[in-house]
Amino acid sequence: MLPQENLLRAREDLRHLVEIPSVSARGECLSQCARAVHDLLAQSGFEAEICAGEIGPFVVGETGDGPLTVIVYNHYDVQPEEPVSLWHSPPFELSERDGRWYGRGVADDKGEFVSRLEGWRLFRERHPGPLPFRLIWLVDGEEEIGSPSLEAFLKARFSGVQAEICWWEYGEIDSSGRPIILCGFKGVMAVELRCRTARADLHSSLGAVFDNPLWRLAAAIASLRDKSGRVLIDGFYDTIRQPAQQERDLAGEPPFSFDSLVQATGGQRILDGIDAANFYEAMNFAPCMNVNGFSGGYAGEGAKTVLPSEGSVKIDFRLVPDQDPQQVVSLLRAHLDRHGFEDIELIVHDANVRPVRSATDHWFIQDARELLERHFGQPVIVQPSSPASGTSHPFVEQLGASIVGIGITHHGAMLHSPNENIIVEQFEAMITCSAALFQRLSERASGIRSRETSPMKGDTP
Repeated sequence: MLPQENLLRAREDLRHLVEIPSVSARGECLSQCARAVHDLLAQSGFEAEICAGEIGPFVVGETGDGPLTVIVYNHYDVQPEEPVSLWHSPPFELSERDGRWYGRGVADDKGEFVSRLEGWRLFRERHPGPLPFRLIWLVDGEEEIGSPSLEAFLKARFSGVQAEICWWEYGEIDSSGRPIILCGFKGVMAVELRCRTARADLHSSLGAVFDNPLWRLAAAIASLRDKSGRVLIDGFYDTIRQPAQQERDLAGEPPFSFDSLVQATGGQRILDGIDAANFYEAMNFAPCMNVNGFSGGYAGEGAKTVLPSEGSVKIDFRLVPDQDPQQVVSLLRAHLDRHGFEDIELIVHDANVRPVRSATDHWFIQDARELLERHFGQPVIVQPSSPASGTSHPFVEQLGASIVGIGITHHGAMLHSPNENIIVEQFEAMITCSAALFQRLSERASGIRSRETSPMKGDTP
């Protein structure tokens, strides 16, 4: 049971953070929010520091020492609040309705940060002695714009550091209240294709003579995948790492039905070859290509018979280990040229987020599963990979950490949308669970130290 004073303190901290409109897309209030996060960490026993980033500062808190290094990663920047008219309460105020707290960033990611921080405080209130492991808390100010500074910052600030675990910025709670542990994230590559065929828009009668840029873009896009969703770019699948058997076993038992996914999303057209037996495996292990939007020509009311002079289309690819976004860009360019689309310009918007997947049998995942079940009172789902993406690869590639996503982002949290929210009961449970996780980490670290000073040494914490 969480003491009332801990919940009230956490609510006040979250209220203060939500009131700061730290929108990284606008570069707004990032230094102010970084200072607020810094002060919270400093007040909680960390050696805290604000470090410059390209757009927004990083906040680093460090404490403890020992044979085990753990990183907690969060971010304080948020998505823009628009459209404001669809919010039922002011987006930058913490409000409560029907057992939920609402506000921009209350879930993504300020609520996740505060639930962990209050769990840390609760742990230290109960165990105030020397911390037997090194804890690094990194709070990013640029996550919502792709963390452009993160990789270089980690390389400069934590050169030579080796970490066992990176507790990722979020985890999920499904619609029935079951916690989901995420063990990996897909990579992402986002590009834009542009085509120009004339100096200016032409009368559509000239379509008998001149080519149409929107048709060329549509033809180029149609050449990239088939109706089953399989990408048709030569070499696209060559480097993919096959899932381990344990990962396949986990994905082979979906925690929710295909029908429930269809009902929840309203999706009406299923890719050829996808059914109730394999949809969850595809979500975990299959790369995919998405057309995000076409632009060009006339799309206003009524008719305008025009032959557009230019057009563009934005697409993204979700990638799996060991696909490299930069290599996929090269493969895409070669594909376009090979199919007669040399005139189509390729603009890269994001090719830096590489896919990662950690072992599902890692001891921290087993500990987290036990403690989540105890504090949430529900069976836990271990998911080999999120279908979504995050800039987690530097923690794996540079620091050697296993990525583990544990948190309170429930499936109705309305991330990036109006009326973003968390469920207060789940927020409370994560505070007590976080305290238990920090305690378990201390016990593991103490066990390692004991074995290192005894004649018999073990490798498993």
